[in-house]
Amino acid sequence: MSMYDYDLIFQGESPQFAGNVLEQLIGQDYRTHDEVYSPHQVFVLVDGQWWRMFADSPMLYVQRWERAPEAWEIPEDRMFSPLRDLGRELDVRGEILSGWSYGERNCAPSISLNFESGLQITFLSTDRHSWSTFSVTRWTLSRQALSS
Repeated sequence: MSMYDYDLIFQGESPQFAGNVLEQLIGQDYRTHDEVYSPHQVFVLVDGQWWRMFADSPMLYVQRWERAPEAWEIPEDRMFSPLRDLGRELDVRGEILSGWSYGERNCAPSISLNFESGLQITFLSTDRHSWSTFSVTRWTLSRQALSS
């Protein structure tokens, strides 16, 4: 039983990222009436294949995507959906992935990309529905743990 008021539901496929190079990491923001939701969905390019990832509480979606993401806008409704090159911004393009993981954080689905270097990027929600931010952590294995 979940510690929250719903059970996390995973929808989609399980990409095999371990040992592969991250080619691109693109976040797509949704902006309405000057509010920023960043990144609402994330696109990952690994081994020539795009993957689209997003949360719609309690659902977590991971889907093959056939093309690179595209920005869009509807100016008359003040709706904008620009792209953010997180791979360049976080300097992770070309890094080797050790895998990915998912779970619940802040009462909503979250997903983490894990790198062999110890870097972890987690996309999470602050509003219990869709992703609204991300965190970057660099994990280091202690030498003591290695010798035990």
